[in-house]
Amino acid sequence: MIAEELPVARRGILFKCKLCGQKCCDHIPEISEEDLERIRKIHPSFKPYFSPEGRMILVGEKGYCLFLKNGLCTIHDYKPIICQLYPFYPVEKRILENLLELPEDVEIVTHGSNEYVFIFDEECPGIGEGKPVDFKSLLERFIRVKTFLKSPL
Repeated sequence: MIAEELPVARRGILFKCKLCGQKCCDHIPEISEEDLERIRKIHPSFKPYFSPEGRMILVGEKGYCLFLKNGLCTIHDYKPIICQLYPFYPVEKRILENLLELPEDVEIVTHGSNEYVFIFDEECPGIGEGKPVDFKSLLERFIRVKTFLKSPL
């Protein structure tokens, strides 16, 4: 995908999760201790898999998220924060400005001295339906989980 084609979230974009598992469950999520505690509320004996790097991930014997059954997330209300953020992903505005011309109505969220815009997976069937997205809340959750997982933003 070239930069001019990146889908950038605009103010007022709508989203509603369709609970379809079509796109969001194509990856193996890394989880935090907070995620683990939440999952254990409904699966008390759950033990995560540890990657060779020592990261907790949700992967089953078949190579995908072990909570994905018949194309649906069986822990939807308790799913990891990184999964809750899908289909949106924050990117520092200054980075995208170097790659493409941002639309005038782009959604910009400030955190500290940084400004962020959101790119998204436009193939997600929930885009364009439901309620306006609260990007400030999404960014706060993203920063919280990334800080905990010690991954750079």
